[in-house]
Amino acid sequence: DPEIYTENMDRLLLKWKTAKTLVPKPDIHESTPRRPYGVLYYGTTQMPMQESLDLLATDGIHLDTLRIRAVPFTDSVLEFIDKQELVFIVEQNRDAQMRMILVNEGNIDPAKVVPVCYYGGLSIAAEFIRGEISRYFATNKLARISEVKR
Repeated sequence: DPEIYTENMDRLLLKWKTAKTLVPKPDIHESTPRRPYGVLYYGTTQMPMQESLDLLATDGIHLDTLRIRAVPFTDSVLEFIDKQELVFIVEQNRDAQMRMILVNEGNIDPAKVVPVCYYGGLSIAAEFIRGEISRYFATNKLARISEVKR
């Protein structure tokens, strides 16, 4: 019966919306100096992330950061992505599943979220993250802090 199906789906949607208000909020940090680029990460990518941010800073690349702590996403996750020109999504997954979830759930332009995926069998390393993001900056001619006119 389609009516029962609709009622069940509405009930599940209400639970999902309620859960979004109860899950842990993400950890968000703005870069200094402020730049229009961010990086989003979660899970075991947290461990090498700080080191990679320090390495990127020595290269003149400063990024706002958001660490997802729960799904469903709080509104602040989508707000973070919305206020950036570009967001790198670091994950240990060949298919960039978190990126796909964010694009689909948040109706985000896929060109705005750049996958940084590692699936080599070991834990992701800070040098890998640095290399991927640095390469993107170089390939797309994005200005580093030392190149920004003040």
